[in-house]
Amino acid sequence: MRKTFCFGGSRVAKRMSERAPMVDGCVFCDIARRAPTSTTALLFSDDKVVAFRDINPSAFRHYLVIPIEHIPTVNSLQRTTDDHQLVGHMVKVGKDLLNQDAPNSEEHRFGFHQPPFNSVDHLHLHCLALPFIPSWRQVKYTPLGPFGGFIEAEKILERIKPESEVYS
Repeated sequence: MRKTFCFGGSRVAKRMSERAPMVDGCVFCDIARRAPTSTTALLFSDDKVVAFRDINPSAFRHYLVIPIEHIPTVNSLQRTTDDHQLVGHMVKVGKDLLNQDAPNSEEHRFGFHQPPFNSVDHLHLHCLALPFIPSWRQVKYTPLGPFGGFIEAEKILERIKPESEVYS
């Protein structure tokens, strides 16, 4: 089966825009389920997420942490305990990996690209140990205000934090 990067108007892309345990044809779902066709080496895996090196790194260290469940984009995340815990876990995994592999980096950055700036419609956290290589790549990881672009993980966690229950 031809692998797609999940963008654009096909029937496959429509399926990939929905939340599901796994989606056929999604390159990140294949990595998450460790499909025989995937040659990606995993740096970390558990029952919720997997982590691996970005194939086109933009920084000294550039890892991706993805959920095993197919969640299309940050816009698919809900203000629920489950989604909040998932993103928090993704960030913790990324921080642990960078603290282990690049403890002396000048800065660590964690975030997501928002549509239409995401390259794959499967939620993925960029974990970057700076400096950017080459330096112009920092543009891809800069928030663009109302236009979207890159959003830091902490801002997503604030956005999807479940509302406190009111006790009377």
